[in-house]
This record gives sequence, structure tokens and C-alpha cells, in this order.
Amino acid sequence: MESKAKAIIDEYIVNVNKMCHRLLEGINIQENLSLKTKWDFFEYRSKERKMEFEINGTSYKLHGRGCFVFSDDLFLNWDFGYRSRWCGIDPWMIGMTLKENKSKYIEYYNGKILKEVCEQAVTDGEMFEKHGLYHYAIPLAETFIPDFPIDYDTLIVQYFDSEWIIPRNKTVDRFLRKSNRIYNEVYNSENKHLLSFILDGKEVYSIPYDDICYPENAIKIMTDDILRNSKKKS
Repeated sequence: MESKAKAIIDEYIVNVNKMCHRLLEGINIQENLSLKTKWDFFEYRSKERKMEFEINGTSYKLHGRGCFVFSDDLFLNWDFGYRSRWCGIDPWMIGMTLKENKSKYIEYYNGKILKEVCEQAVTDGEMFEKHGLYHYAIPLAETFIPDFPIDYDTLIVQYFDSEWIIPRNKTVDRFLRKSNRIYNEVYNSENKHLLSFILDGKEVYSIPYDDICYPENAIKIMTDDILRNSKKKS
């Protein structure tokens, strides 16, 4: 990917992530809550139906599937990304953000060049497109092969203060088969579950899990099936 465009996209993602975390912190302080993740925020939003927030002099205004942020020295516009990703890449929104902030990168204001860069990155396998937004793909060189146990009888999933005990079954085994490579950054994930594999009451293996660092087919099984059903029962 062209270095200048990549630097612009990287900074945009960092800024979106930072403002989203500040939003959660502000809501938690104002309303005595403990929102920790994007999914916590989305659940809160569905219940409260609030579209505007004021956090330490910064205004947040939700729109469609994204958000505007305004302050004396910042303008930011984005759409929420795929699964746990706070930020999805819309070249036109980045262009608008650059223009409103009077960025020196005038050539990127209309989003056309960034669109071309993202399309080429998809072709090159550096990005993928989902629901009209671009996201970075996981480089194969930055993954590892997990050492899942052959013998186990129970899977325990821990997520912050919650825990689910799942007897071994065909769905869990299928998840393991699909989890052939995992992104190294899973250990640094802010939204990770801990998977512990148990045999005869003793832990034989443990590994973090999130819905970004695993192969998509494995994520569909764990997040959309196993975890969703476990949370409904709890």
C-alpha cells in the first residue's frame, strides 16, 4: 500500500479508536456504568436510544451506522467497522475528515485516491471489504498455529466477570478445526475471551479468543453460534 495513504488511514483508525474509548469512559462516569467494549456500547445504545453525547467538551452525534465527533480542534466522521472493530474505512468519510481538519493532504479530500488505494489493497490481499467498508486483513506472517488439545472434555469460556461451561461437542470440535491460524495480536486484544480446555477437572490448554484475530469461518462458529447460545441460556 502506498505509504502516505497508509499513514493517513492508520492515523484515522487510531483517532477513531481513541474517541470511542473516551466516549465509553465518559458514559461510564456520567451514568455510573461499566461499558467495556463496542458490543457493550451497542447494547446500551439499543436500550437508551440516545443519539447525542457531550463528553469533556467533545460532542458525539450518532448517524446511521456511524458517528460525528466535534470539538474546538477536531472533526471526525466514521462508520463503525465489522464485528468488534470500532472503525471501518470509508474513503469519502476520511476525505471529509481531512478537509474539515484542514489537513495538508489536499489531494485526498474527495476520497477518490483513497478509494483506489483501498481497492488495490483488497486485490493485493492487504485489506478486505465488508458491507461497503474496508478493513485491514491479517498478514499470514503474523499468525501462529495453535496447539489445541486432542483430548479434552470441557470448554470453559471466561469474558470479564462472566463464565460459561460447555461440554465437548461437535460444534466446539468444528471451531477448533477451523481455527488453523491465529493473529499474534490476540494476546493484546481489548475484547478477548479466555478459552480453557479441561480434561478430568484439570486445565490442559488455554488461549485468548476474539472476533478479529481468528479465521472468519471459526469466528462464525464461536461468536455467532457457541457464544450467542451460551449467553442466551445464562
